[in-house]
Amino acid sequence: MTTISQSEAARRAGISRPAIKKNIDAGKIKSDGGRVILASFEEWMTTRSGVQPNLQPDATGVAEGEAADLLAKGLMPTATAFRVEQNYKALQRKLEYDQKSGRVVDADLIAKAVGVKFATVRTKLLAIPAEQAPTLARCKTPRELRDRLEKLIFRALEELTLDADPTDGLSRGV
Repeated sequence: MTTISQSEAARRAGISRPAIKKNIDAGKIKSDGGRVILASFEEWMTTRSGVQPNLQPDATGVAEGEAADLLAKGLMPTATAFRVEQNYKALQRKLEYDQKSGRVVDADLIAKAVGVKFATVRTKLLAIPAEQAPTLARCKTPRELRDRLEKLIFRALEELTLDADPTDGLSRGV
């Protein structure tokens, strides 16, 4: 007969230790010398109503294959393993749907597209001094030079915004 501590039962059930004790006292969970009988606990877990799967600690962070391993080793109740499997499959279906609908995209593609945009902006801004040197040399005061540079930079950024592809999702704010 396999037993677990009341604290371990509380952790697996996602409730407090006193709540486990209350269920033992009510006869819903069997115990042996203060330790919870695992088979009785698992049966109680399957019949529990109002369980909120997202609050079950064993159901978080467990990959698809890990649940079966934990179940085989007796470290996870059958009901919890079933919830983990169902939760994993549901999340996988949601991810596939989000990918197909375009709500989730490959981060590498976004990074590459942003890199291209930044390179374009950099090239455009670095070209200003060479292209505008004669005009900038005629400025008589530092304030006139600054105003001229601000106008040139603003115009370059405006041109980049107008040239941007509105369907790529990256043109906003550039």
